[in-house]
Amino acid sequence: MPVDYRRQYEPEHLEPMWPTAAIRGIVAALCTLAVMIVLAVLPVLLEHWGFAHWIEESSPADPRVTPDHIRPEWYFLASYQSLKLFPSEFLGISGTALGVLSQGLVMLAVCLLPFWARRPPSAFHSICVTVVVAAFLAMTLWGAWPPSPILVITVCTVVVTFFVLLAGERLRIGRLIRCTEDADL
Repeated sequence: MPVDYRRQYEPEHLEPMWPTAAIRGIVAALCTLAVMIVLAVLPVLLEHWGFAHWIEESSPADPRVTPDHIRPEWYFLASYQSLKLFPSEFLGISGTALGVLSQGLVMLAVCLLPFWARRPPSAFHSICVTVVVAAFLAMTLWGAWPPSPILVITVCTVVVTFFVLLAGERLRIGRLIRCTEDADL
């Protein structure tokens, strides 16, 4: 049953949407815009008024070099490190283009991995998966060198979880195969 707000509230407690609430929204948007404009113009004003020393001065940025203190999150460190390994140009192709294409190929391989796997997984498949995980971990630790203790704990937890899930999956697959073989007999 719908609620009749005219009976629930007194008329002096109610206010119309237009123009009261609309004007409040417009005022809030204009105040936000004014603050953003002041923050954008503030460095120029400080320099004009002689307070340029308040602005942090540093050497100009070099777009070809990433500062050491800038690093992506731990799960992107392997990709970040692999992109740094490509030369600036290789066989007339930009190193940046090669790096991005290589990341695309890796993602394609990861997406196709479940279709490549056989039931039960072959030894070659298990070795390939282990090598890929080890390479990912090595690139991650190399990208974060020297690694923080939190990163080492996180990566070790991820590795242990991966291999526990892998072992559990292998057990389930083994039980499924045994059940189907027993049903066929």
